[in-house]
Amino acid sequence: MSTPEEDALSWAGDDDRLTTGSPLSAKRDAGGASSVKQPRNKSSKGVAGSAELPTGLSSAALIGFGIFGGIYLLFFVAWLITALRNPTQIADPLGNGMFQFGLWLSVAAPAIWFGAVLYLGKNKKVATRLLYLLLGVAVLIPWPYISWAG
Repeated sequence: MSTPEEDALSWAGDDDRLTTGSPLSAKRDAGGASSVKQPRNKSSKGVAGSAELPTGLSSAALIGFGIFGGIYLLFFVAWLITALRNPTQIADPLGNGMFQFGLWLSVAAPAIWFGAVLYLGKNKKVATRLLYLLLGVAVLIPWPYISWAG
């Protein structure tokens, strides 16, 4: 029989968990089947009870994403400098507004592209995401900054 001090340090169902060693044993119904499905590890070849390890990105993928993130940050700064030092004024107010909108959209484009590739491509392979990031580097080159600075 347990003392009140021991009862204060335990939860209902602790005995069930301690005897089987499985945290899911408290969720078992009367038939003995678990009401919670356990994920299977692909490498375990169908062995029941094996928990799937969390899969993360490799070091090379993280370095690649970091390099592309730095390139896109440099592109953002170059487009920002271009937009802030732009002397172009168009006489037509609608044309000027559209030009300014396009100019500021070009400032935001590197951040939008990088975020969209990472968010929309989260279920794609790493090589595919890196390829889309490489395509964005080719498309979003800040040519006005490069030609103006040179």
